[in-house]
Amino acid sequence: MSENVQVEELLRAPRLPGDYGALQNALNEWLGESAQLKYPMQGELLSPFLLQDLDGDGQQDAAVLYTTAQSSNVCIAVLQKDAAGVGQVRQSIEGLADTVDNVRLAQLQDGAATQLVVGYLAAQGDSYLAVYSYENGTVNAILEQSYEQYLVEDITGGGNEDLILMSTLEDGGVQIELLTVDRDGMFQQVAVMGLSADKFSGCAAVAGLGADGKRYLVLDGWTGLSGNNLATVLLYFDEESQQMLPAEQISTSELYNASLRNVSTLVSRDLDGDGIVEIPTQPDEAGLLNMSQSRRMDFIVWMDYTSPEPKKSFGLLDEETNCYIELPMEWEGNLKLTDSEQYDGAVELRTLDEDQLVMTVRLARTTSSSKGWTRLGIVASRQMQAKLAPDVEIADKDYRLSKALHLLN
Repeated sequence: MSENVQVEELLRAPRLPGDYGALQNALNEWLGESAQLKYPMQGELLSPFLLQDLDGDGQQDAAVLYTTAQSSNVCIAVLQKDAAGVGQVRQSIEGLADTVDNVRLAQLQDGAATQLVVGYLAAQGDSYLAVYSYENGTVNAILEQSYEQYLVEDITGGGNEDLILMSTLEDGGVQIELLTVDRDGMFQQVAVMGLSADKFSGCAAVAGLGADGKRYLVLDGWTGLSGNNLATVLLYFDEESQQMLPAEQISTSELYNASLRNVSTLVSRDLDGDGIVEIPTQPDEAGLLNMSQSRRMDFIVWMDYTSPEPKKSFGLLDEETNCYIELPMEWEGNLKLTDSEQYDGAVELRTLDEDQLVMTVRLARTTSSSKGWTRLGIVASRQMQAKLAPDVEIADKDYRLSKALHLLN
């Protein structure tokens, strides 16, 4: 008898700790069967349990992602604690597919409530997005729509977050939709714009403030015959016309040409953490293509075109490891890259005009000595090290070589 009990214990699904276990027990009791928890495939929230004040009443609620033997799609149950502090299922709603690709929390409506934004992935590869609100004990789907990419940001400046959806049109162009919640709590389409198919075959988006205090949407679109190049479009929301318009500081064609780059993974980002999204550009200086090592390095200038002084950072991109080494801005325009003859596998930065050595950069084993070198960080399980030439002086007193490494993954 005891052996049978031990076997049943081994076959039973593992118990979750603390509140999670109590929530799962409450859900199973409400269902009358054991739920299979569904974990998001990617994103910051990777748990099937989402703990948040969903209805804005000051008390923590819980949303649980699950399926059962009777449900083909993912379901979402919302639980609230009763007077005894025990979680009880208030309602469950069926989702749009059998897989949760990603999930996030957002404040899209007025008030203190929080909405669930869930991206679903269907078996045939199609993606669907749903936004759920919870109020007065009821879960409502306030948006259900197919999508390819989405972004949640306050683009309109209204205080609440907005939803930006991106999808590919039949002609191969890219459509961008800006949706915001109206006074009735439902989504309305504020603006729609497209990126021409003769220039772009897809895009990635990021949002941030500009140097002028406005909110901007930065779109990096794949372009070129092979679709492996990138160029950038910079947009802002115009309150008067209620449309997304190109930035006024630089024309669309000028920005396209200036931001055209042949590194398909080099997307715009807030490089220095100041809330402003910088756009990477490749200056005219030649990079280094080392065929024997299958390694390519390029000079990059990160730009903020919303600023009167747009150059934000200058440095060296190592495409093999996808890392960026920031260099003094005063060096921009007067550097070239060569293989080092002194150190195996290292590269040298030399002046264009006099061919003088400025810096040597290398990847070394983690066990290698860093004596005489500045250790920048660990990249691909190796040490990234750099060494300034003996007679080099840097005018920028705020520059620190030891803090120059940025991992772009």
